[in-house]
Amino acid sequence: MKRLLALVLAAILAFALAACSNSAETGSATPTVTDSPAQTVSTTQTAVDIPTQTTAELEEDAWKKEPAYGTTIHVGYDGGLCQAAIPLAYLYGFFDSEGLKVELTKSGDGTQTAVSAALAGGKIDTTAGMIAGWLKPVTNGVDLRFTVGLHTGCSSAFVLADSDITGFVEGQTIGFAGGIGGVYNNIGLVFAAREGFTQDKLTWKDFGDASALLGVLQNGEADVVVLGDQLAEKWVNEGTVKRIYSLHEGKFANDACCVLSIRGDFYDANPITSKKISRAIYQAAKWIDESDEHKQEAAQLLLDNGYIAGSVDFAVSLMKMFKFGLDTETTEKSVYISVDEYKQLGIIDQSINAEDVKQQIWKPLDLE
Repeated sequence: MKRLLALVLAAILAFALAACSNSAETGSATPTVTDSPAQTVSTTQTAVDIPTQTTAELEEDAWKKEPAYGTTIHVGYDGGLCQAAIPLAYLYGFFDSEGLKVELTKSGDGTQTAVSAALAGGKIDTTAGMIAGWLKPVTNGVDLRFTVGLHTGCSSAFVLADSDITGFVEGQTIGFAGGIGGVYNNIGLVFAAREGFTQDKLTWKDFGDASALLGVLQNGEADVVVLGDQLAEKWVNEGTVKRIYSLHEGKFANDACCVLSIRGDFYDANPITSKKISRAIYQAAKWIDESDEHKQEAAQLLLDNGYIAGSVDFAVSLMKMFKFGLDTETTEKSVYISVDEYKQLGIIDQSINAEDVKQQIWKPLDLE
């Protein structure tokens, strides 16, 4: 019995030794577990913080690669309150804030023909002007981009103060200056069209010199004259004429008059520079519009620096007529309506594709 028990114990011992030997060879031993942080293995990778550029920094880097970067930008200015935002952007440092070097450059005699030639020939890179004056040159090959609306108003139709004329009547003679197809002829045609008249129902006559139009009315050579408010307002104040239609009143009150125009090749090669130019001038326009005090200050500064003539009070009275710094929706609507109206009226070639013209010239910028 004792001998049998000894054999059983020996067998058990031999089996146990074999099991221990297999564990050592196969590495199946259970690892020691510890709560020590230093010995805890993490399977989560630590994120590496990679510096990123802001949108403004990326734009600044891209700007430095544009051909116009660091060069002098020639901004057209020919005098008058219609372009007031341009010298104010210069005097108040809005151009400087954008990092731009700017020179205010006269286009010539300030006529639409001279301004168009200055842009087309590269004498100036950009300027402010009236939609009524730009659309015909654009469709005749002058390559422009409109980026912002600067203000409403600035032209009206006038009759003698003691006249009983309150609107267009078939058979009237409408006087203007600047040539057939010029700014004031075009504005007169739009006034008439929106009153339901085709141009053949009225007689249109160019008298050459706008300053002569008061005499034209007094001599009975025309029943109505169309011209800029800056010239005619003094006649209104003297009690000699009155308005019957105006771009800053009634159904025309929300129409953009003047826009910033940038030469097409300049805009295409320098989109960021163009944005900076537009923002500087637009901010100056918005500043004018903020208060009557700003208009007073602006008029005094422009007069002191020789950018306008006359009196501060007269300049302020004109600026109060207009809304400066127009929103994108207002300007876009005005540009698009003008293209359609000008095509219908035959001011621009009726064979052109109006949608192509709109896409070519209107390049709105988010400057708010």
